[in-house]
Amino acid sequence: MRFRKVLNNNAVLAVDNDGKEYVIFSRGIAFDLKKDQEIPEERIDRIFFSGEKNSIQELLETIPQNYFDLSCEIIEFIQKNLQTKISNSIYITLMDHISFLKERAQNGMLLKNALKWEIKNFYPEEYRVSKKIVELLEDELEVTLNDDEVASIALHIINAQMGNSSIQESIKYVQLVDDIIQIIFYQTNKEIHEEDLIYQRLATHVKFFVKRIYQMKDHKTQDNLNQPIKNSFPKAYEISKKITEFVEKKVDCKISDEEISYLAIHIQRVLIY
Repeated sequence: MRFRKVLNNNAVLAVDNDGKEYVIFSRGIAFDLKKDQEIPEERIDRIFFSGEKNSIQELLETIPQNYFDLSCEIIEFIQKNLQTKISNSIYITLMDHISFLKERAQNGMLLKNALKWEIKNFYPEEYRVSKKIVELLEDELEVTLNDDEVASIALHIINAQMGNSSIQESIKYVQLVDDIIQIIFYQTNKEIHEEDLIYQRLATHVKFFVKRIYQMKDHKTQDNLNQPIKNSFPKAYEISKKITEFVEKKVDCKISDEEISYLAIHIQRVLIY
């Protein structure tokens, strides 16, 4: 990968041996590089390909360096605290979000987040990290933010963990988790509070169930438990079947018997609670 031109102090345009262009991120990467110089691999943190490259290059041309640096600092903080793989999309979506944040806050135009409760309860770790980020943003931008902003930043984190390029996809994801949990409570006729351990466990299992559905990955079990679970937990299995039929229509997918059985096990725990 050879250096082509500086985009800012921490981002450069590079080209490979086939003439394809890339944007490369790394702290201080623009210093001491000469045109067509080979960029050492150890100096590269992130590489943006094809369509990503065009989006990030366009964004870098419109946002000030301080917003870029602040966004990179926040993304490093997310990775360090959650220790999770996040996609390049967060650089584009979060930078864009932060670049307009001060103006929106000063003009009383902070956005309401209709999924604030769901995000806080289904994604407590992401919400906790986001709360720290909002505190940092308040100090850096000298503005007052709110819990809606905490939820919005958390949604960007969820989006990057899912590997989505669109925040709208993650909104659908969070809404589906909520829909499934509401169906379970309605069908089991149970009133369980979000601070209860069983609620937190159920939310975690449903969250991963939905993630596998969106990523088209089934939950694999060692044996075929479908029939034994159907026989042992008929009510839970019936509810699980209703839920999977609902999800199949909503997401346009096919859910395996293993997933139906796996979900039924967790529904059974709610039934006997």
